[in-house]
Amino acid sequence: MSVFAYPSETIREAEVPLLEAGVPLMARAARALANSAAAMLKADYGQVTGTRVSVLAGPGNNAGDALFAAATLGRRGAAVTIITLLDRTHGEGLTAARRAGAQVIAFTSSETEADAEAARADALRELSRAHLVLDGILGTGGRRGLPDHISSLIADWAPHRTGRLIAVDIPSDLDPNHTGAEKRLHADRTVTFGGLKTELIDPRVDEFTGTINVIDIGLGLDPRSAAAELLDRDDLVSEFPRPDATGHKYSRGVTGVLAGSEDYPGAGVLTTTSAVNTGAGMVRYLGSPLVAEYVLGLHPEVVSASGRIDAVVLGPGDSETEFVDNVAEALTGNRTPVVVDAGGLDMIARAESMAGTWLADRPLIITPHAAELARLLSRLLGEIITAGRIGANPMWWAQRAAELTGAIVLLKGHHTVIAAPDGHLVLPAPGPGSLATAGSGDVLAGILGTLAAITAAHSRYDSDDRMHPPREWARLAGLAVLLHNEAGRRAVTASGFADALAEVVGELIHGTDAVGSASSGPGSRSRYC
Repeated sequence: MSVFAYPSETIREAEVPLLEAGVPLMARAARALANSAAAMLKADYGQVTGTRVSVLAGPGNNAGDALFAAATLGRRGAAVTIITLLDRTHGEGLTAARRAGAQVIAFTSSETEADAEAARADALRELSRAHLVLDGILGTGGRRGLPDHISSLIADWAPHRTGRLIAVDIPSDLDPNHTGAEKRLHADRTVTFGGLKTELIDPRVDEFTGTINVIDIGLGLDPRSAAAELLDRDDLVSEFPRPDATGHKYSRGVTGVLAGSEDYPGAGVLTTTSAVNTGAGMVRYLGSPLVAEYVLGLHPEVVSASGRIDAVVLGPGDSETEFVDNVAEALTGNRTPVVVDAGGLDMIARAESMAGTWLADRPLIITPHAAELARLLSRLLGEIITAGRIGANPMWWAQRAAELTGAIVLLKGHHTVIAAPDGHLVLPAPGPGSLATAGSGDVLAGILGTLAAITAAHSRYDSDDRMHPPREWARLAGLAVLLHNEAGRRAVTASGFADALAEVVGELIHGTDAVGSASSGPGSRSRYC
């Protein structure tokens, strides 16, 4: 199910009143960390007794968590070594570890050269033979860049590392822009406390965090204060909009599709097929009569006459200007949601601002890949933005684009990023590599258009004319990505994805568990638990 990510400042602020009230937050965190470490040791070696555990201890509370956890592991029979790396560490935690039998190696930059070399050799020996290492060097408040004596120790240990590593709360020196991966700690697991921190959700730090365990220590965080929401397959299963027994085709939503052209008719077929198979009450094709013939030949239920529309998809296949103008005229003055993909993005790029255009004052979702977003931002910002720059920091650029356009920005890629204009992020679990093929984006656009139409129709028939908040539309886009992922696990071509949607949606509507079994591969579930 969905997991919320919070700025570290929000989590620290939530801790303050509890600490002032004497709530033992560190004891809760250390106990959970010890249990996680013990479970890892038992899984790897069958028991805790007789294993070797090392702690890399810095000066702060992360070190305290690690030291108290190490004390517990020592009492359970592990041989514990504490390696202090700076001039101070958490005193009470160190005392507890010593009392549990831990040995201590002081390896700091203030030692004499001879003492430093001896301590370095001892530290390397213990790290290299450890079954498990706890990284308690620095937390979220630590400055980026480890001192030279620590980074060189890590680099020398890496080739000889045989055990596993748990990062305490957050891996030390977790900077996505920092180079020198060989001098940084690569965790097998990160055990974080209170709530998932935004520093941990950046796709660029995956190699340093490993699997992330979020431990509830009783902070009572409000999801409304979250900076991001992460979705996985369970969210799709629980929240896919199923038909109501008393509903009808209009309450299920009418999806308008303006996709394809005489030059690119296939885009119209793919987008319309995915809209039909996602379960729209009706699909209305709004483009070229030539493309309409192809569409109706495959889907006689599609309507090509004008009429009511609850949401529109436009852009795939560069539809001719006259049909775009017709849609613009039909939508002027209302709040019908619009999904803009591919060639349709040029309309936004050409507009000096969204205000005053027919796309303003309505839910607007745009679905660029990195190169398309680069072209859009280059026009909007008046400078050259490359796809490489966007790929280097996709979350920031998606947020920037959402801020500039006022749209929900769905930045497509292996790690799809969805940003609302207020900066809130939705991050669906990654899909399979098979989705990286021509026409796949057309299928996603059709899915998204239909989910938007269903949402808009529900509001209309529930006598609810409210404008859904942008964060709700961003979440809807995340569900569309998850549905696209499911189709991608059953086919290898875009036409195959569009056809597979009928099977996936049927399972979601009728409540079978086949979606779960089809989704058991890598990337189908969140890395966060």
